[in-house]
Amino acid sequence: MTTARSIITGALTHHLNRLSPGEALDADVSAVCLDALNFLADELNGQKSFLFRDILTTSSAISSATGTLGTTWTGLVSGDEILGATVAYSATLDVVLEPITLQQYHEIAIKSLTTYPAYYAHDGAATVYFYPVPTGQTITLRTKQVVSDFADLDTDYSMPKGYKAGLSALLAERMAPSLIGSISPAVAKAASAAKTALLAQGLVPAILNPGDGVG
Repeated sequence: MTTARSIITGALTHHLNRLSPGEALDADVSAVCLDALNFLADELNGQKSFLFRDILTTSSAISSATGTLGTTWTGLVSGDEILGATVAYSATLDVVLEPITLQQYHEIAIKSLTTYPAYYAHDGAATVYFYPVPTGQTITLRTKQVVSDFADLDTDYSMPKGYKAGLSALLAERMAPSLIGSISPAVAKAASAAKTALLAQGLVPAILNPGDGVG
């Protein structure tokens, strides 16, 4: 079980010595820790660190030169990194789109050509450009799933092994100045080790060479 309460309890008990085993969380302290935990989650998203899960998000039918993260692809947000894209030629055939830079897209002389798209360019924020212009196709993007905010203390979130302990160590480092006056060497060392372990766990090694097919 990975809840905000378990992460906060771990930080206060095992790293900051502010909570005895079995002692109930103080409401005010837990509220401050929950707020700090969500700031920590937002920071990890901004750094694109520790994002452990790839997701596929399919658009509605696209018949324009651009699509928008969060609108054309519900659930994605501006700034999400696009790791790959495919266009549906039929219900059983998806074809890979080639990524190009926004400069390369800008230098295309005639951008209004319509047919199945072959290329996409992401502006780094919310807009994705296609060439040629789609004519009613659906396009699937592969992205990293961001770390969501913890809605409350007791909602259970699915995370790989090690994330509860790692987030507890990072939260302890974040809260140490206000709860114990400073960051002790032990707290700093545990947080550093957690960052290294979680970053390594989030990496996906390239097993296939570019251009290798499946099978």
